[in-house]
Amino acid sequence: MRSPLVARHHDHVNQKPTLTVAPTAPGGTGSRLGRLAIATMAGLLTAGLLATAPDARATEGGHTGADIAVVAALDGAPVPLPASKPIPASAVLTTADGVIPLPPPVPPQRLGAATITTAALITDTRSTPALPTPAPARSTANGAPDEAVDVRTPAPVEIAARVDKGDTLMGLLIDAGVDRISAHNAIQAMEDVYDPRHMRPGYVVNIRFAEPDEDALQFLGFDFEPTTGTRVSVIPKDDTDTGFAAQEVQEALVGEVVRFGGPITLSLYQAAIDAGVSEHALADMIHVLSYDVDFQRDIQKDDTFEVMYERFSTADGRYVRDGEVQFVALTNAGRRITAYAYEHDDGVVDYFDEAGRGVRKPLMRTPIDGARISSSFGMRRHPILGYSKMHTGVDFAAPTGTPIYAAGDGVVHYAGRKGGYGKYVQVRHNAEFSTAYAHMSRIEVENGQRVKQGDIIGRVGATGRVTGPHLHYEIIRGGQKVNPLDVRFPPAIALAGADLRRFQAHRAEVDRLYASLRASTEIASTGVPSP
Repeated sequence: MRSPLVARHHDHVNQKPTLTVAPTAPGGTGSRLGRLAIATMAGLLTAGLLATAPDARATEGGHTGADIAVVAALDGAPVPLPASKPIPASAVLTTADGVIPLPPPVPPQRLGAATITTAALITDTRSTPALPTPAPARSTANGAPDEAVDVRTPAPVEIAARVDKGDTLMGLLIDAGVDRISAHNAIQAMEDVYDPRHMRPGYVVNIRFAEPDEDALQFLGFDFEPTTGTRVSVIPKDDTDTGFAAQEVQEALVGEVVRFGGPITLSLYQAAIDAGVSEHALADMIHVLSYDVDFQRDIQKDDTFEVMYERFSTADGRYVRDGEVQFVALTNAGRRITAYAYEHDDGVVDYFDEAGRGVRKPLMRTPIDGARISSSFGMRRHPILGYSKMHTGVDFAAPTGTPIYAAGDGVVHYAGRKGGYGKYVQVRHNAEFSTAYAHMSRIEVENGQRVKQGDIIGRVGATGRVTGPHLHYEIIRGGQKVNPLDVRFPPAIALAGADLRRFQAHRAEVDRLYASLRASTEIASTGVPSP
């Protein structure tokens, strides 16, 4: 029976492991004759005495020179040797019928993270296969050759498998060569730290094996990065029910303070994005400023903005997330509105103006980001009913799925469908004020749930009597619906005494830090230093 030499390669395009089979001499690797043929061919190949296909081929019968030489050596016939390839006197292989020269022992070679051996060629996904190098042969007491001695140090083999649409983690592991039971146990162990149903197309799973033992790969687990800087790893562990253990490791992050600013020509949103502000930091800016600014009606051409916040990245420079906005300012029609982040003794962070007055108000006038007012409060001709009717709120046009925020702290009084409002939520903030949100595509709170200002309570949609996706927002004061854009609230908090003095010292330090960043920050949209 013919026994193959197995070379395991990796398909770089499809990320699927494949097997290349090369038949050995008759007798198979399990017989003494087969082992002799392997040792002989390995020695001749290494010494450079035989050509390797397809470099040279015999002209008779279509056999390679290597085939003929090995058969001749096994039959005891002399092997023709090129004069330019002298035989090292220090290495011979003695058989019953003659002497076959061999090179000195060659230590195992490394290719990337893999070891190259005579029996199998293992490559990682970043390397190019090369010819195997034989391990040294040893002789038995009667002078006959025995199996090659393998003195390798085991090295892991890694396969990188990309998750595509429709793929499952189980399927990826099985395709890579993991048996079904081991794959199931490893996934079951992972569920303690990460739900496999949350895996998304684009994830890359690194599947690890030990070097082959008798043509079999030993599964050593896998890892992947669900978010930048966070890695989920599964490794073998004997003292667990599944035989595997999982852990989630957060990479150490590097923080840096950045500042941006510039003129507003079309909108604050566009000016900030053009300047390089992240969308997360921009959302925080809008939340802080929305208590005093109507971004649809108040913004004028040549108004300016300023912002400073901390940005976190991995050690190799990959962006992970932003910290809280530390300072934001808006110059609107000549009036400068400022807000400084300040942490209270109880650890709560809030925003205050230069005088220590709280910026946050009990309710937000615009509980949505980046939307335009499509219909104002007051009498109007209803677009569907066709007659004039009181419009009891403000409509903000935005794409379906845009987050809707709770305008203030409170308790969800109603969450569900309500006639022409479609999917509707009402939040009671205190004995005087409530807010309502209509036409949602999805509700993300429940009746009786307590919410904080800025919590996402739903998503923009087009349910109920509507002509397109938007948020209908109402403020209810003392049971009467009032214009959200006309409501004015006193500051939520005003610092005093020792707390005010600590805030003023903190504000001076923030101002110094902001000024120190002036030389290194430019406005991306204009290419000039920020103000």
